[in-house]
Amino acid sequence: MFKAEARWLYRRLSAFPAAEISPLLNIGSSTRHFREVEQPWTSQELFAPLRADGVSVIHLDFREGEGIDVRADILDDTDLPRLKALGARAILCCNLLEHVREPERLAARCLEIVGQKGLVFVTVPLSYPHHRDPIDTMYRPSPEELAKLFAPAKMLRGEILDVGESYRDQVKKRPWILLRHIFRAPVPFLGKERWRRSMGKLYWLKHNYKVTAAVFRAP
Repeated sequence: MFKAEARWLYRRLSAFPAAEISPLLNIGSSTRHFREVEQPWTSQELFAPLRADGVSVIHLDFREGEGIDVRADILDDTDLPRLKALGARAILCCNLLEHVREPERLAARCLEIVGQKGLVFVTVPLSYPHHRDPIDTMYRPSPEELAKLFAPAKMLRGEILDVGESYRDQVKKRPWILLRHIFRAPVPFLGKERWRRSMGKLYWLKHNYKVTAAVFRAP
C-alpha cells in the first residue's frame, strides 16, 4: 500500500460514522511488523486514525503472525461461517485482487461477509509492474471494470490515484539495480517472459504508479 493510497482510504472511511464501518475487516492484513515497520504509513495514516475515531479493526490473513487477529482463507467455504460471525460492517480489500485467479469470487465473498448494505473499500493496481505474492495475474482494472466485478453492489466512489511514486524512486535508493536490465537486454532467449517483464519495468522510470480505488455498498 502506498502513502497516497492509505490517505485516500482514511478519507473515504472517515466520511462514514464509526458505527457504520466498525468492526472493519482488513483482509490480507499481513503482520504488525509489516504494517508498522515495513510500511509504517499504513499504521500512521490509516489504522491509528481509525482507532482514534473509535473504529475496531480486525486484521485477517491466511497465515499466522503477530498482529494477525484471525487466520482464515476468505475463499475457503469452511472458513466462511466464522468470518460472517465476526459481524464486520465494512471490509478493506487492498491489493489482493491481482493475486487471486478468480477475482470475481473474492469480490462476491467480500459482499457476502459484510451482508446487506455493508461497505467494501477496494484498491488494486492499475499501472504497476508484475509482482508475485505468490502470483500476479496482472489484473489491472479501471473503476468501470471494478464496478462490473462487484455488481450488483453500488459503486459509491471510483477513482484512479496517481500515487506520486514509481520505479525511479527504487533506482534512486539502489542505482545498481539498473544493471539487471543492462545485462538482460541483449539476452531475451534466456527467458522470454522474464526478459519482457524486466524491460517493461523501465516504463516506470518515467511514469508514476497508479491505483484504482473504489467504495462499494452491498445490495
